[in-house]
Amino acid sequence: MNKNNEPPAIEFIDVSYRYPRSSRWVVTHLDLKIHKGEFVAIMGENGASKSTICQMMNGIIPNSIGGRLVGQVLTHGLDTKESGIAVLATKVGIVLEDPETQLFTTTVRSEVAFGPENLNLEPDEIEERIRWALDIVRLSGFEERMPSSLSGGQKQRLAIAANIAMRPDILVLDEATSQLDPVGVEEVLSVVRELNQKYGMTIIMATDASEMIAKLMDRVIVLNQGQLEADGTPHQIFSNKTLFQKLMIRSPQVSQLASQMETANHPFASFPITVDEAKKGISELLGTTNGSSNDEESINRPKRDHKQVAIQVENLDYIYQPLNVHAVKGISFNIYQGEFVAVIGQNGSGKTTVLKNLLGLLRPTSGTVMVCGQDTKTTAVAEMARHVGFVLQNPDQQLFADTVSEEVAFGPKNLGLEKSAIAERVATALELVGLEDKGEEFPPALAKGDRAKVVIASALALDPEVVILDEPTTGQDYRGCHQIMQIAQSLHDQGRTVVFVTHHMALVAEYAQRVIVLSGGKVLLDDVTEAVFSKPEVVRQAHIIPPQITELGQSLPIDYNLPRTPLTVDAMYQAIMNRFPDKAGAVSG
Repeated sequence: MNKNNEPPAIEFIDVSYRYPRSSRWVVTHLDLKIHKGEFVAIMGENGASKSTICQMMNGIIPNSIGGRLVGQVLTHGLDTKESGIAVLATKVGIVLEDPETQLFTTTVRSEVAFGPENLNLEPDEIEERIRWALDIVRLSGFEERMPSSLSGGQKQRLAIAANIAMRPDILVLDEATSQLDPVGVEEVLSVVRELNQKYGMTIIMATDASEMIAKLMDRVIVLNQGQLEADGTPHQIFSNKTLFQKLMIRSPQVSQLASQMETANHPFASFPITVDEAKKGISELLGTTNGSSNDEESINRPKRDHKQVAIQVENLDYIYQPLNVHAVKGISFNIYQGEFVAVIGQNGSGKTTVLKNLLGLLRPTSGTVMVCGQDTKTTAVAEMARHVGFVLQNPDQQLFADTVSEEVAFGPKNLGLEKSAIAERVATALELVGLEDKGEEFPPALAKGDRAKVVIASALALDPEVVILDEPTTGQDYRGCHQIMQIAQSLHDQGRTVVFVTHHMALVAEYAQRVIVLSGGKVLLDDVTEAVFSKPEVVRQAHIIPPQITELGQSLPIDYNLPRTPLTVDAMYQAIMNRFPDKAGAVSG
């Protein structure tokens, strides 16, 4: 979209950077141009320096954070080292991954009004922008709420609203949708795309939301340890098998399917990155094969008659005071010993409120919560911690010791265990999460994925019967997500009860046996995973979209005799391969 002789919106000229008090260069000799009106995704593993590069674009680095920056970063021709943040802020809006670092006023309305007021807009225009921005992010009606009273996802929505209300020339989104429900991601990115097309706004977004990238974005930049690894259209990037073998970043599930089919010598005619493209490719691929008729798919529901109830929730109500926010409304469910359960729903649906009631961090306004035979309304939190391990979505809120080993030992020490028993529990927990060689490391200095593992290990050192994970994969890359979920799977395999909250539906489909869907503080659905995702119209009421591979199965004609609700790429791959005579020789990739 670059016009002749028009300077780039953003330009990096031989840029290298290292943080204060560090000798390691996290960006090295980066040359990059982003032109006016482009909609660009930045992908890469954790540690690729995506956030660092985003914060260079509006001068936060180096003007606020410091460090040494060599080379030039130009924003609309202005050198960010020489131009103040206040000047650059009128041209570049930035939304960070952690919204709490950007929210500072006393009401939702004043948060969104702050930017337009500082642009000296007319009062009527300010009011219109407030209404428009809050409507886009589904926060209409929240105008007088305190930002601190919002859920994590609602805070992220508010940070986005505050930025788009200013309608900057350039909008930088640094993992800014990581805490949003699936429909929320779709809605916000669709509006951002509209801003891009209607106002010519340049959009740069660090994200691993590959399905949304495939639908909406013009260009994908892939970083690897602060260097440019690849740069191209979504089709060019997602069809590059070598790239995805080298880096653990997430391609769309239909692209993963196409790669597996290509490896098995049954390639699609053209490489798909969207559901529609994959649907066309399957139609062409299976046009000459003969599928045997399948009976209607049956859903296998495990029998629970002999299982002990680990968690019993009866008519749970919870009202946050003094704001009188009725977050949970008459919820009832049982979770049985050894189950692997996902709790999903839109932002503000009550997920975290329910989890905190399970641990005793919140006490029911009415109703009963029994966990491992303990009534959470009357049992001390310290006693509940013997039975329930709890991992927050932000691991940094749970880290305080000087070494990893001390962090993990804290719980067992408070149980009054002998030194030998403490050492054994610490060693076992660290080995389980793969940190046995990092016992003497300083926890905050670890990579984010490892910090999350330290918190999980700290919970496991108490040998709990139930493990509860509240959005444990937020901010994690593809590798980190699966490492954490593999730890959860191993806990389940040991017979522990695992409950987790996430907005990553592909992880829900791959790992959860059962899904509880919350909407408006109530249970909308509670069933085995396949049954829940087989009702896309119902789950969308909770702003949930099934995984892309499931959407593909549901979009195909019935006479293709392929699974209607495939939960994983492998499930769809195997079903397609069963249509070919040489299927016995196929190897899943």
